[in-house]
Amino acid sequence: MKLITLEEHWESQRVNEAAKPYMPAPVNPHKNPDDHSIEKYLAKSKHDTGDLTSAGESRLAFMDQNGIQMQVMGYGDDTPQNLDPKVAIELCQMANNDLADAVKAHPDRLGGWATLPVGDPEAAADELERAVKEKGLQGAMIHGYYNQRFFDDPIYDPIFTKAEELDVPLYFHPAAIPQEISEHYYQGQGWSELTAFTFSGAGWGWHEDLGVQMIRLILAGVFDRHPKLKIITGHWGEMVPNFLERMDQTLGRTIDLDRSISETYRDNFYITPSGMFFPAQLQLTMTEVGADHLMYSLDYPYNHPEGAQKFLTESGLSAADQQKIAYDNAAGLLHLK
Repeated sequence: MKLITLEEHWESQRVNEAAKPYMPAPVNPHKNPDDHSIEKYLAKSKHDTGDLTSAGESRLAFMDQNGIQMQVMGYGDDTPQNLDPKVAIELCQMANNDLADAVKAHPDRLGGWATLPVGDPEAAADELERAVKEKGLQGAMIHGYYNQRFFDDPIYDPIFTKAEELDVPLYFHPAAIPQEISEHYYQGQGWSELTAFTFSGAGWGWHEDLGVQMIRLILAGVFDRHPKLKIITGHWGEMVPNFLERMDQTLGRTIDLDRSISETYRDNFYITPSGMFFPAQLQLTMTEVGADHLMYSLDYPYNHPEGAQKFLTESGLSAADQQKIAYDNAAGLLHLK
């Protein structure tokens, strides 16, 4: 069984260098000046992602070892997406050009998500069109939100209009949450600064944050205006699937939309695991959205899970459902040859 994996990461070295002067200054994550645990944790994590700026032999070798026919790569954590449009437009174009060149070197093994200068939604829509039509990319990956403004804001409608027009999906990816939210929810007296940092990030916070944003898109009527818009989220749907019925029961009484929250979600959203190979999560998402809206991802190179194929082959799912999740759904949704 061959896999297509959809949340795999890559970065352009030249774009990263060009973006350095414009990136926000790092905030000291430690309140205790003698505590360097977060810095050490981040340094180790960066060391473990050595393939992030490479789309060559080591990446392909990993794919071969794990039965991956194709990786669809999106920009990593250093994305220029959220910079001021005065520089982001050019940097995103550079990023997409470099990504397209990497894909072109191995077109049967690699695909790509465009990076968009979302601070200028019209320019972002234009760049999505260029990236898809001229550069052959499969859609776009969007990290978090821009300037504390969620994507349910009407100003972003040009991006959704263009994605629907092009019939390409948008992959929403978590990002770091604001410091004031982190302090309010995730810092405490009973655990370390490193635990608080992780609690607010990959341990819980940024997943919940993105899940909230996906519900906001539904509540704001984005999918009434764009009924054919397709959204992908990783990490088993960023906590949303386990609360669909409850939201229908409560929020559903307060809204006037063409479809219920759960109906909209099941029609317009697709889910991947991001390498979180947990049988209970697979069972939940199969129950809530079914095999037709599940696809595969590993979150490489941030994550190097073992047994990528084995998780599916030993899942107890039918061979037909395994094939949909592993390959067919992605090939169809992304118009892959």
